[in-house]
Amino acid sequence: MEIEEIDYKNFGKCVRMTNGIIDAIVTIDYGPRIIYFGFCGKENIFYEDSERSYRVLCKNAEDKADSQNVFYYYGGHRLWLSSERSARTIIPDNSPVVYSIFSDSVRFATPKPKNAVFQTGFEVFISEDTADIMVSHTVKNVSKEAQPCGLWPITMLEGNGVVILPQNADTSDDFRPNRALVLWPGTQLHDDRIFIGNRFLTIRKDAENSAPLKIGCNNVFGWVAFVGPRYTFLKRYVHDVQAVYPDFGSSCEIGVQKDYTEIQSMSPMYRVEPGQEIKHVENLSVYLTTDCLNAKDENAIAKYMENLK
Repeated sequence: MEIEEIDYKNFGKCVRMTNGIIDAIVTIDYGPRIIYFGFCGKENIFYEDSERSYRVLCKNAEDKADSQNVFYYYGGHRLWLSSERSARTIIPDNSPVVYSIFSDSVRFATPKPKNAVFQTGFEVFISEDTADIMVSHTVKNVSKEAQPCGLWPITMLEGNGVVILPQNADTSDDFRPNRALVLWPGTQLHDDRIFIGNRFLTIRKDAENSAPLKIGCNNVFGWVAFVGPRYTFLKRYVHDVQAVYPDFGSSCEIGVQKDYTEIQSMSPMYRVEPGQEIKHVENLSVYLTTDCLNAKDENAIAKYMENLK
């Protein structure tokens, strides 16, 4: 693995990691964000918010121009937190990032903010001869009280495409529900971008359609894919069927905006004691797209995914 500091577009100083097959670029002037992920020398499959269009004005902030009170999405891959006290988990991360280099990974961490409850970070692993990275996300309770918290990694993807979510087809227990579908305000089930099949749920990203659309589910299989015209992105994680998840039991959430698609996994909810650190691991892979996928053909989807995995 090769590692170097670079300046990347208008995202400032970054750390570039590569194994000669894929590149991962992580911001260190702020964030951290994995702002670039893709094949070496090829297009970025992650969305880049170069104009800083997407932002959250944090609680008690009055001046939108004060960057210390604004959480910028920036694009790429980030870590948010889920909590019963959600307003406390959106913390501006506009300060320089601390990073440490290891033999097969780089660890990135936010400096501890004043009066903070949580301190977050992630470690990026790249192996030889693979087109994937492993991202180990962490959050530490730096307060003096136990806090409810879960980890919420979010990946923002560029371009049109089709999101594929596997459906639980287990029929071993007919007396208990085995699937949950969670809808956010404005989402309509008759939206023609949504297809609900017996084995897969698909969501078609169309830049011409900007209507609200966000769906969550109890994704027991622990994978979700985005098939674009030139690349396919696959996110894997572990779903614990015994655990309690946020948002009515969602371990996976998909949000579609005009400019990007967000693919999100959720860790279980934890009671995090003072000084305790919890972790949530994802594997992110990229492939060249080989078929023009029909979002409503479940046999074709199953074959395509089997060839990937």
